[in-house]
Amino acid sequence: MNNKNIEILLKKVIWAIISVIITLAIFLVVLLILKYVFEVPLPIEVFFWLIFWIAALLAFRFYIERKKDIHVINRAHFRFFIIHVLILTMIVYYLGGIESFVPLSYATIIIYSVFLLSEKRSFIITFLSILSFSTLVALEYFNIIPHIAPFGTTGVYKDPYHIFSRVITIFITFILLALVANRYSKIIRKQSSDILTTQAELEKTNKDLKQKVKELENTRAILEDTKKTLEVRVAARVKELEELTQSLEEKVKKRTKEIQKNVQELEKFQKFAVGRELKMIELKKKIKEIKNNNKK
Repeated sequence: MNNKNIEILLKKVIWAIISVIITLAIFLVVLLILKYVFEVPLPIEVFFWLIFWIAALLAFRFYIERKKDIHVINRAHFRFFIIHVLILTMIVYYLGGIESFVPLSYATIIIYSVFLLSEKRSFIITFLSILSFSTLVALEYFNIIPHIAPFGTTGVYKDPYHIFSRVITIFITFILLALVANRYSKIIRKQSSDILTTQAELEKTNKDLKQKVKELENTRAILEDTKKTLEVRVAARVKELEELTQSLEEKVKKRTKEIQKNVQELEKFQKFAVGRELKMIELKKKIKEIKNNNKK
């Protein structure tokens, strides 16, 4: 089951990496068009950080694909989300800071973190996003770093009221976004867990059924072997009985012939004995007659 969890986690992480790479590539193409077609004075550092971000994502994918421990993968993924936030902060800075629309990109990182990290770590990423953007705005406001405005400036980065309202709005928006996304994430994770549990049960049932089928096939094979053995034995026994019957018939015929022969011999002896007896009676009569004639 642990290998299954690792496989699922890797699929989710790799899918997220690919989707982010595609998004960054599209964003890079758009910025290139703005710079070289519409001649917007975008700093070269923006392109550097975007290319560095894409390269880091590819390196990270290569790294996690060789990891077999789910805890190592989760820790590495969390740390890489921190890198996401820091790189995005640099891009936000070079594209105008508080005056640009790019800070909304933090929302994408927050949503990804909610669905790919634990609840605790996703809130850490949320607060880190708020902290990174607020720090950038504060550094520009206090002139610690220069304000860069490739799309032009309205001077709001120096307006305390605007800065405060913008930071508070982003803070509330990001927190609410994290809470709502976490709620839906829990529902989705529960459904995924139920699906995985059902899938595991189905796989177990399927495995048991296959085992039962295998056992039935083995039993069937044994029965067929037994049937063949019995058929061979029955055939051998029938042949033996047929041979025995044939032998007995021959013996009966032979014995019958012997009895018939003895009967014939007895009949002949009887005829001979009866004829002899009759002759003896006649001789006795003749002798008696002769004796009677001599007396006269």
